[in-house]
Formats: sequence, structure tokens, C-alpha cells
Amino acid sequence: MKIFNDINTYFLNGVEPANDYANSFYIRRIAKQMEFMEPNKEFLVPHKRDFFEIAILQRSKTNIQIGNQTLNEMKNSLAIVSPFQVINYDSEKPPNNDYGYLIYFNASIFTNLNQSYGLQNEFPFFKIHTMPLYQLLEDDFNDILSIAQELYREARSTALNNFEIVRSLLLILLYKVKRTTQNNKGMITNNRFDIVMSKFEQHILSSNHQFLSVNEYASQMNISPVYLTECVKNATGKSAQKIIIDYKMLYAKSLLHQLDNTVADVAYALEFNEVANFNQFFKRNTGLTATQFRKKKIS
Repeated sequence: MKIFNDINTYFLNGVEPANDYANSFYIRRIAKQMEFMEPNKEFLVPHKRDFFEIAILQRSKTNIQIGNQTLNEMKNSLAIVSPFQVINYDSEKPPNNDYGYLIYFNASIFTNLNQSYGLQNEFPFFKIHTMPLYQLLEDDFNDILSIAQELYREARSTALNNFEIVRSLLLILLYKVKRTTQNNKGMITNNRFDIVMSKFEQHILSSNHQFLSVNEYASQMNISPVYLTECVKNATGKSAQKIIIDYKMLYAKSLLHQLDNTVADVAYALEFNEVANFNQFFKRNTGLTATQFRKKKIS
């Protein structure tokens, strides 16, 4: 499956020039006066991106499928997509009264949250297995929309310090979304499996880098391990244990990016008693030892 990593040329971005800040940020406007352009065929089949997306949708009737969810008619809504979630677009011409903004960015735009795990830990709505959709109260939505409008203007500016302003506005927007959607408030889901899955990921992300067992997470959620396992399997096709491992690997990779951490430091941070055991775990899930992974990223 194809993975896109160039934010500036992704989908229809290239038709609307803007600063992309070394491929770390792009914001695109959806408006009725904009001419519709047919997506390239590569976007009509399932694919992945290695960057984050927030869609701020004042009005939208779309034909976009992300994972096992499809965006239907939405108003005053947010659609939040994390790296490597599967997405594809329908070629049908959208209604001409859609309005909103699409924001694409890499964690690298930030100084202190410059790895995916750190960003997802700080902003738990960026789950890697479920796509959160939120229907907001009008005042809350307008608050976020006004920041997106300012981001759009600033991203097309050549004024002094425009990058610093864009980065600051984006961070403010993320915290506004976090406040507005805390405890999954306003979340739209297709079924009970997705609800449980989303809460499960939120518990993993809020556990302060401590990865618990399936039984312990189930206890925190006041459900049985069997029911948690059933919901996760139905929502993602994966086991609950595999979801925990996915987040554990994401955290391990973020620590290995920090060159002042030794492999032993990373192993102990993940509560492995022996570095050899950590290397076996890492290689089993990536095909590389931790040292090989680090060398590949540096080279």
C-alpha cells in the first residue's frame, strides 16, 4: 500500500500555493467558490500518509473512507486522522456548499513534541487505530474555526516570524481541540465496538508511558477482559495485546530518536529487565534490532 510523505503535494495541495515550512505543515481551504478538481487515481484506492490531519468542517458532505469509517454529512465537526491510518477518496464531485479547512502537519514542526508518540500522548484524540469524529457545539466549533482561519492567512504570508506564528497557532488549536473533546465529548461513532476501542486507546495514551496488561486496562474501564478483547477485535481486526504493543513500539522508537538515550536506557524505560529481551521484542516487531533502527534513521 502506497504511503505519502510529501505534505505540500498531497492530494490537491499543489493547486493552492502556500508555505509548507520544510514539509512540516500545510493548510487547505474548502469553499464553494473553489473549482472542483478530480482526485488522481492514486487517491481513489486505499493508501496511507505519514503525517497528521485535522479536518475542521463547518459544512461537509464527503465521500472519504478512513479505516472502517466513512465521513457522511457533517456540520460543525472535526475529523482527526493519525499517520498510517488507511484512507481513500471517492471520485464523485462534492456538493458546492462545503466549507472548512484541512490541516496537515508533521510532529517535526514542534520543538518539544517532535515525535509522533509524544504528540499522541499529549493529544490523545490522535489515536492510531480509530478515527475520532466529533460534533461540536456551535460556540466551541467557531472558536476552533477562527484559529484555522488565522492559520490559513499566516501560512500564505511572507511577513516576519510567520513560521513561529503558524507553529504557535497550531499548538493553540490542538489544545483547544483537546479541551473541547476531553473524555470523548461529542464523539460520533458507528457502533459500540468503536466506542470501547477509542476509550481503550485513550487509557493507553494517558497511562504516563506505563504499559499495562489487557486485564488491567479492562479493570480501569470497568469491563471484562473478554468484552474488551471482543470489541477491539471487531473494531480493528487486531487483538487488544497487539494494540498495546503498537503503542509500546511507537514509544520505543521515539526514545531511540533521542540520541542521548542508550539502547539500555530505552529498554529499562519500557520495563525490560534485560537489554537482550528488549532487542528481541523490537526485532520481532520491526525486523531490526534497536541499534540497527537507530543507525538507519541517522544515516
